[in-house]
Amino acid sequence: MSAKKILYVQHTGANGGATMSLFYLLEYVKKEFNIVVYFISEGPAIEFYKNAGIRCVVNKSLGKLAHCHGESQSLNPCSFKFYRDVKAYLKNYLKLIPSYCRMKAIIAEEKPDIVHLNSSVLISEGLAVKLVGVPLIWHIREFLEYGKFKIRYRLLRKLIGYCADVIIALSKSELERIAPTKESVIIPNFVNLDKFNYLKTNKVNLRGQLGISPDSKIIAILGWHSPVKGALPLMKAFAEIKDKQPNSVLVFFGEGPIKADNSSRIKNFLRSVAGRKNLRIEIQKIIDANQLSDRVFFPGVIFDLASYIAEVDVIAVPFTQSHFARPILEAGAMKKIVVASDLDGTREMILNGKAGYLAKPGDIHDWSQQLDLALSSNNQEKIELMYENTLLSYNADINAEKTINQYKSVLASA
Repeated sequence: MSAKKILYVQHTGANGGATMSLFYLLEYVKKEFNIVVYFISEGPAIEFYKNAGIRCVVNKSLGKLAHCHGESQSLNPCSFKFYRDVKAYLKNYLKLIPSYCRMKAIIAEEKPDIVHLNSSVLISEGLAVKLVGVPLIWHIREFLEYGKFKIRYRLLRKLIGYCADVIIALSKSELERIAPTKESVIIPNFVNLDKFNYLKTNKVNLRGQLGISPDSKIIAILGWHSPVKGALPLMKAFAEIKDKQPNSVLVFFGEGPIKADNSSRIKNFLRSVAGRKNLRIEIQKIIDANQLSDRVFFPGVIFDLASYIAEVDVIAVPFTQSHFARPILEAGAMKKIVVASDLDGTREMILNGKAGYLAKPGDIHDWSQQLDLALSSNNQEKIELMYENTLLSYNADINAEKTINQYKSVLASA
């Protein structure tokens, strides 16, 4: 008998947490199922998927409607955010019906046994799957935004609950935003302990690449090119401890411009007036003001994360809104100390500060204090506790099997 087919829809091709979390899941799923992944936009992760033998299709006719932490639309015409977002969201709204129709056509073409949506933003796709009658697993990887009056929040929550056969959330606090039902389950993101093995890593000579001394202490952020990831507060906090920790450096890994482009001053001025400042330029201003050009680095996108994490000292996770952060899991597996924002999701992962350091989101002074503590303290007890919790709660062998069991259960009752 041929293997059952699962069609995945991924809302971005960027090398981010959701994309890589899905990739690690598929490494297990493809052993038992026939899989295909539809991306709604281009990105560097697609080639990474293909190199692993995963069939990928990019279909830009599919769309999204985001109302979650990190990506939401203001409906207040008195706010700059309303005008900043209006073009992008108008495009999203106009794509709702075409996305719905295209998803129905894709299902008819692919004939999947299950559809797995990898984000709450795939609203049209979810409605199409429901109408066609194919079993739907809906993976919620972000916190739904309440908004001022909770109207869109309530609508999206009901739509997700109506369409999905099973809702998978990453944490208890995340699931509570959806309003748990009997078809809901918590399966945290996981880390492949074979890939993220602190005893088996490739030497990448990160300090040599950066041109810094062998005894330098490296603070790293894994993914920064979005305001919600907190790169700007982290930069400001690092500037506060630059004299207290003269041997420390800050490394911004991930997508985003390596150099600040200030060539279009008119465009940057208009962005500033609209409340949408260029993040890279704002970071550069702090670098220049504090003479930190030889202590702050932007290496770009990396895929061999484990080898690079192995050569840093502190992983910073300065999110400004609630999030379930992959870097915490990866740092835990690699026995690295973590400083993270004290938010739903990250707080659970760091065991309320017992397995790392928690700082108030966006609080520069508190962040500088916690970074200083992480660099100055003996963190072995916290590191071991985080490592043990990673083995127990975020083990790929265990959590991937939980997801696969959901597939089997849905197929058995179909």
